[in-house]
Amino acid sequence: LQGIGNMARFKKVIDQAKAFTIFVYGHTRTLECMRYFTEGREIVRPGVTRFASNFLTLESIQEKKDQLRKMVVHSRWDSLKDVKSKKGKDATTIILNPTFWKDVKLTLTVFEPLVKVLRLVDGDVKPSMGFIYGELLKAKREIKEAFGNNESWFKEVIAVIDKKMKGRLDSPLHLTAYLLNPHYSYSNPSIFDEPIITEGFISCVETFYYHDEDKQD
Repeated sequence: LQGIGNMARFKKVIDQAKAFTIFVYGHTRTLECMRYFTEGREIVRPGVTRFASNFLTLESIQEKKDQLRKMVVHSRWDSLKDVKSKKGKDATTIILNPTFWKDVKLTLTVFEPLVKVLRLVDGDVKPSMGFIYGELLKAKREIKEAFGNNESWFKEVIAVIDKKMKGRLDSPLHLTAYLLNPHYSYSNPSIFDEPIITEGFISCVETFYYHDEDKQD
């Protein structure tokens, strides 16, 4: 999330959302005005990590898109002294800019599959080991679809994920847990024929049963 969030195209929209929220929350009257239009609901939502917080705030802004757009063209907003400052004008421009909303939507579509994995790993409901690798594969598929399966668009994002996975989340243990999880193997038996998965599995078996060749077989 951090690596993707620092990429120019996503950083821009995150910075714009940040500038808007900092302006609104930085003044009592703008905050009162925002709460009036959102019926008391906040737009800033904390998460487990800074970049999960960015996702949650963007998600919250997207949910209140119509209310926020209605707010910045209303006389109640326009009458506020702070709104006439440069930061105030910038905040209004951000909300009225169609490109901003288009970028918010794309950023959410790319971040969401990874935030789901983060929640899975961070939760205490069930052991996540058998799901991490499979859910990361699923996240990569969903991100490619978000970019219309256009490699020139998704290549950079997938490269960030692959770099973070390498040597951390693609160990023989992760691959074995993925292979032995019926959630994946029943829906896609072809994973038993994938060389990278079977090599990881064999490596894991040889490590666990290094003293027992019969068991290895």
